[in-house]
This record gives sequence, C-alpha cells and structure tokens, in this order.
Amino acid sequence: MRLSEFITENLEAILQEFEDFARSHTKAGETMDVVALRDDAAGILGVIALDLLKPQTPHAQKRKAKGDAPSPLSDPDTPAEQHGAERATSAFSLEETVSEYRALRASVLRLWIAAGDVEADVATLRDIIRFDEAIDQALAESMNRYSLELERVLEERLAEDQRVEEGVARVKADFLRVVSHELRTPLNAITGYSSLLRMGISGPTTPAQEEVLGRMKQAEEHLLGVIEGILDFQGTSTATTYEMAESSVEAVVAALHSIVDPTASAQGVDFAIDIRANGARLWVDLTKVRQVLLNLVSNALRFTPRGGRVWLDYVETPEHACLRVHDTGPGIPGDKLEAVFEPFVQLDMRLTRERGGIGLGLSISRQLTQGMGGSLTAESEVGRGSVFTVALPRLPTEVR
Repeated sequence: MRLSEFITENLEAILQEFEDFARSHTKAGETMDVVALRDDAAGILGVIALDLLKPQTPHAQKRKAKGDAPSPLSDPDTPAEQHGAERATSAFSLEETVSEYRALRASVLRLWIAAGDVEADVATLRDIIRFDEAIDQALAESMNRYSLELERVLEERLAEDQRVEEGVARVKADFLRVVSHELRTPLNAITGYSSLLRMGISGPTTPAQEEVLGRMKQAEEHLLGVIEGILDFQGTSTATTYEMAESSVEAVVAALHSIVDPTASAQGVDFAIDIRANGARLWVDLTKVRQVLLNLVSNALRFTPRGGRVWLDYVETPEHACLRVHDTGPGIPGDKLEAVFEPFVQLDMRLTRERGGIGLGLSISRQLTQGMGGSLTAESEVGRGSVFTVALPRLPTEVR
C-alpha cells in the first residue's frame, strides 16, 4: 500500500495515535488545546497525502535537491508549505508547531510499518522521502513566517521605544532649561542685592554681618555653579558646535595654573603640571578642551583630601595626544568606572554633600571630548586614586 493511500484510509487511527502522544507528552501544569492540534494535524495529513500523489514542480524539485528551505519572502510552493504558512498565523506557538510535526512523522511511519503492508522497493523509499520532505517544508515555512512576524514585532517595539526615549529626552531637556533659567533669574537679584550690602550702600555693616554676607556669597556661587552645570549639560545634549583648529598642547594647558592654584591652596592639595609634549600639535576646539581639563582637575581637587596631590601630565600615541589628570583621592571601584560618566551619578553621596557637585562634570566632559573626535576614559584603584585620560586627535609629525 502506498503511503498516501495509507494516510487517507487510516486517518482516524493516525490522529488518535497523535492525540495520545500529545497528551502523554504534555508537561505537568501546561495547558494544551489537543482538539485544536488534532484538527490541525488532520489538515497537514490531508495536504501531505495530496502532495504525495502530485508530481513536484520543477522549482520545488530543484530547491529540495539542494536542501534549501523556502524563502521567507516567497509564496508557498507546495500544499504542505501553504499549510505551514497558514499555521504560523494561528494561535499556536513555535514550540507546539515543532512538536506537532515531529509527532506526526513518528505516528504515521510507526503505524504504516506496523500495518505490515509496506513493500521494500524504490517506490516505498520515494514515498518516505517525499513524506519527510513535506513535513520538513511545512515546518520550515512555519518557522519562516514566525521569524517574519517576530522581526515585525521587534521593529515595532524598537520604534516605539525610540519614540518614547526621544520624547523623554525632550521633556528632560525642556525641564532642565526652564528650571535653570527660572532659578538663575532670582539668584541674579539675590547676588546683586547682597553685593550692594557688602559695598555699604545701605549703610555700614558689622563684622558679624560681613561674615553672614560672606557665607551668602559662597552659597550664591555654589548655586550658580550648579545652574551653569545643568545648562552646560542641556547644551551638550542637544546641538553643540565645535570650532576646530590646530593648537599646541602647551596652549591647551596655558593659564590652568592661574585658575586652579587658589582652589588647590585653599584645600591644602598640591597641584602640578608636568607636560613634555615636544611641540605636539592637536586638532581641537581650544575653549572646549580647556573646559574639559578644568572640569577634570576641579573634580580631582574636590575629592582629594588635604595633603594629597593632583597633577596633569602628557603621553602620546601615533594618532592621539593624551592629557592625564591624576589624583590621590579615594579611588573608584572597577565596576563603577563607567557609571561615573552618566549624568547626575554620585558614587558617594556623603562626599557630595560635603564637597558639592551634582554629577554632571564628567558626563559633559566626555560628550565634549567625543565631539572633538577624542575619548575620555578612567582608571582607578580604591584607596590609591584615579587617572582620567583625555585622548585627542594629534596631527601627524610632517604637519607640525
């Protein structure tokens, strides 16, 4: 008996065998619609029986001879493939589909051989091969359709996530800009009035009042620094323009001493610049690279205890000039080195409360450095200090 005839005449027995198999292999606690699976199995067996009776199309013969699966973008070529494509649009999972087709293969072949009416000839072998091919092609078509649907869902989710992310970023940027400007307006008035008081415009002040006004000035400067930091961050997060030009390493660090020395002295921290650049030339925005270095040095001074040391040195590679800011501060755990570059991140809130800052300096510095074609990285050892390296594009020797 040919396999197609066996399937047609013994369809009910095959489906019962398949149903028993499905029930026995259902895991505890799982719910499986065996009736729906049985109906679907009847459909695939019906089209396979027809497929076995019909000659294969030249296209299908060629593709199957090469062992190719149907293309996800092509129309199904055989009835079995058509069934696989339709099944992928139903409520079945991919796992159920794979299990069903494998169970069907086993049920059909076991019952056919058990019937004892199988001739060991070329025609029988061809029937088995065609049957295997039909099952494989139906499964391959289902998997292709599942894959296309999964890609579609993922693309939709990614697009939605991107829209949400962009919307949140815009809201954050608008919020920071509005709040910063709203804070700076009354702060300017407070600063102006306190300056008039210190100047004696409203009459002479007592030593106690001078002390209070001095503390007010410090608080004003701190708050102004926070606001400027937020505005800087908001600016670097949107469109930032760079005025790139050739510059020397010495020009980049010029005047850093005069800006930093008063702060370093007041905090009891030794600050030094040890630069031997041999005339190396950079391609940078001079104002922005100075801002980056000032941010890094100020940050190092803030977290280096009295009696410690902060210094700036220079090394180079064939393509980059590397300015490194060292400190003898508390150091940063290895698993937190990247986190310090995230906006508003503070690793130790106790130190932050004591020494100020809102966690924007490193984030702004990295964005500015990357905008100039460079990179900002950190190395650190807890208890021994940190090194922040600004790697900037270096002009070739022949251009010097």
